[in-house]
Amino acid sequence: MQGRFVAAAAVLLVLALAAGVHLFTTYDDYSRHNIQWNGTSSFFSHLEDRGAHEVWRPADLGGYNDAVLIVIAPQGSPDAEQIAAYRAFLARNNTVVLCDDFGSGNEFLAAVGSGITILPGNLTSVDRDYADGAAVRGYRAGNHTLVENVSTVLFNRPAALKGGTPLLQTSLLSWVDRNSNGRIDGDEVVSRYPVCAVERVGGGEVIVIGDPGIFLNAMSGFSGENRQFIEALISLRPVLLVDQGWSRTASAGAPTAAVRLAKEYPLLQIAVAGLFIGAAAYFFRKRIIR
Repeated sequence: MQGRFVAAAAVLLVLALAAGVHLFTTYDDYSRHNIQWNGTSSFFSHLEDRGAHEVWRPADLGGYNDAVLIVIAPQGSPDAEQIAAYRAFLARNNTVVLCDDFGSGNEFLAAVGSGITILPGNLTSVDRDYADGAAVRGYRAGNHTLVENVSTVLFNRPAALKGGTPLLQTSLLSWVDRNSNGRIDGDEVVSRYPVCAVERVGGGEVIVIGDPGIFLNAMSGFSGENRQFIEALISLRPVLLVDQGWSRTASAGAPTAAVRLAKEYPLLQIAVAGLFIGAAAYFFRKRIIR
């Protein structure tokens, strides 16, 4: 009888673990909780190892100096409180790295007073490593700590940039494929297009990377120079911050969101712990009575 109980408990434990993995994993693009190719779980694991601080609300930016804030795939329009916090952050001579292609990055750039613009259209190049013309390489084009040890970075469907000082740009055989037909036609111009640019803004520094896809799990195994570029990015300043309140990387399933909520409110943690303790006490009391 006892053997059957142990076997049943083992089976239930395995099922519970499998269900937990499923429930606490999401398949949303860019999510840090997504372990598939289109998630950023590997990158965020590295950030945790580096002691990165998470920024969930505008007030979290207060007091930081000599810091770099990474914003990946922003979602939704930034509100007035966010803009004020970002401006104040930049005014203290900090760095904001915005990684976006076709999200709401332009609204942020205009609001903080940046002259950099993320251009619409699919940036395509003849000079590529794969059959897909959107697998574009960016070549070093400027002098900056971010690119001093990098000659080329592979991008995944990046957006072209306008304004600022280019740090990485495509080869000459590139164009913005506005009609997505894979050919150069109409008013599409063959040229070098910036995919990473920097600008001094409000006393600080804004760096724009036209591709949040370089942080995806699928890109983590590519060339060593991609890894060097990301390592240089997170090492720009002594203090490393990552935005979670305005980024698609924070997307999570309901169970993960519930756990995160509990972590933010100690009283809720006590209440949940009390429920579990009460349930366990009731279960063992029933067994003792039997």
